[in-house]
Amino acid sequence: MPREPSSIHFGGTYAGCSPTRISLWGRGAYGGWDDADPAFARAVWCLARHLRPRKVGETGVARGITTRFLLEALERNGNGRLWSIDLPPLLDRKLRSQTAAALPKRSRGGWQYVEGSSRRRLPRLLADLDEIDLFVHDSIHTGRNLRFELDRALAAMGARGALVSDDVHMNTAFQAHAGPGTLVCPSDDGAGLFGIIIRDIAVEAQSGHS
Repeated sequence: MPREPSSIHFGGTYAGCSPTRISLWGRGAYGGWDDADPAFARAVWCLARHLRPRKVGETGVARGITTRFLLEALERNGNGRLWSIDLPPLLDRKLRSQTAAALPKRSRGGWQYVEGSSRRRLPRLLADLDEIDLFVHDSIHTGRNLRFELDRALAAMGARGALVSDDVHMNTAFQAHAGPGTLVCPSDDGAGLFGIIIRDIAVEAQSGHS
């Protein structure tokens, strides 16, 4: 039997994603940081469903909106695990208590939470995983941090992987990796941009010019 379109599953996930014990969520609602924009969440969901990755890396969890999309997509695929690196607010106990609040317990079986900064945790994690199929950047959006994460994630990525980065308009680091297989997309509210790198397209284009 043909499968239902992914858009049906996405709609159900998004409708159930609002944390019930949090009255305000969305852009700027997490101590000035954002929950996942719907367009960003759709992109992450679609890549996870169509690429069917076995190993997924993520930086930045906050209340876990993107994390939930990734885990539910992997669950529907019937395969794959997610490792999420996150440094929750150290001084704001209320925000810290909301870490991964959107993630129901039933979705956490295929998830490994790694607390700490990506600069400290990401190199070791990527070395342990050996190769990743999908990487999502949504931690601190400085140019220095984004370059650090992109360089290491792309080096650890398989030939048919993909990378997604939120808020690429905030610095020029993503532009340095632009080329074949690169997309820059607007957020749903028009207030930001996110970027996608499809690795197999980029590799094929490079091979064609060699």
